Amino acid sequence: MNGNLTENQFQDIIRRRSMGEISFSEFLDELSQNGINEYQIEVATGQATYKGVHSEFKTDSQVSLVISNIFNRSKALGAIENISLPFLDFLKEIAEAGIVSYRVLIPDKKVFYIGIGEEAIEEQLTV
Repeated sequence: MNGNLTENQFQDIIRRRSMGEISFSEFLDELSQNGINEYQIEVATGQATYKGVHSEFKTDSQVSLVISNIFNRSKALGAIENISLPFLDFLKEIAEAGIVSYRVLIPDKKVFYIGIGEEAIEEQLTV
């Protein structure tokens, strides 16, 4: 593990994932190999905070979405199953389902989605 991930190296990993050059599984592997063990996405803005033992990186806001004021578990689960969507489309779908944020725990391969009213969905990643 390299605990000295630079901003440029981090941005390159993000860019390659955004461009579809690496898969989600490869993305998580690269983050983990570079000392990043979790990240959280704020759905309304698409802003992400990536955290590691020795580093923390934040991305800029990418969108301005309105979160539904009603949590719709079945709609959220449908969107989560459709993770192959482009990132911004995925955010739009989970926003419409009432998801406020989600947190990815890379070593545990788990995602926690938090909805309106603190509703929660836990997903075990199979990557």
